[in-house]
Amino acid sequence: MIEFEIVKDENECKKLWNEFSPKQLIWDLWDFRFCFYNNNYEFNFIVGFDGKEKKGIMPLVFDKKEKSYTYFGDEFPEQNRILLKDKTNARLFLEKCPKNTLIPYISFDEKKHYDFAEGAKRYFLNLDKHGNSFENYLKSFKKKHRKNLRYDIKNLEHLGYEIEHEKDMKNFGRIAELNRICLGNDSDYNDRDFELSMMKLAEEATKMNIIDMTIIQINKNTEAAGLGFFYNNIYTVSAFGRNPKIDNLGKLLIIEHIKSAISHNCREIDFMSTDAEWKELWNFDSQQLYEYKK
Repeated sequence: MIEFEIVKDENECKKLWNEFSPKQLIWDLWDFRFCFYNNNYEFNFIVGFDGKEKKGIMPLVFDKKEKSYTYFGDEFPEQNRILLKDKTNARLFLEKCPKNTLIPYISFDEKKHYDFAEGAKRYFLNLDKHGNSFENYLKSFKKKHRKNLRYDIKNLEHLGYEIEHEKDMKNFGRIAELNRICLGNDSDYNDRDFELSMMKLAEEATKMNIIDMTIIQINKNTEAAGLGFFYNNIYTVSAFGRNPKIDNLGKLLIIEHIKSAISHNCREIDFMSTDAEWKELWNFDSQQLYEYKK
């Protein structure tokens, strides 16, 4: 019989996370999740025991502002999992979640262990499927679409753009600035807490030497920038910004992310779940994510 305890101490929660996390994805790493933890949250990890043996955890945090519970890392990290030794116990752990719990972006693989409600879709590019070749990937487009894309990119050449891939975060502030310019009131970077969390994310990636800051410069000015990470042969695109007055910079930025992932022998590029409309146009693969409400 499984009995449950609540753990609120940060150090103990970190030990539990590191014990049960599979560490397959960048979002399985404590240091990356912790970037989105601040004074608004309190740890509320649910730990299951069978005698003295730990059976797993439901890593919740309490959001003091919203008076609700959510998964450690809040709403930006994706592919959340119930971290158990035996997934047949998933229902028992979910039943122990307190009222006003919302767990978004639950991993596709978890559906077989519980009948979760459908949430957003995540978008990714399976590079193995295209033989790790950009040209093979382009062949997945219709001929007219392929021709138009090549034309749009060639039409940028007269601007004399330069591409750089930086291994530090010195241009992070420019990403945030360009994102606000491009998206206006819809930009997440209007929220100072979010911007600080993303800055911490870039710092952690720099420390681990897995950062790929893709920069497009025109006349020595950074006019587009994207933040990517390499981890376990998966390239994750987590942030971007561009000058909306220059057409097709966004397309060029996406292409450069894809080419960078290919050059580093990645098997997948994770474009995450937001802004689904433009991702559908790029022939990306998609995978259903799920959510749990109580």
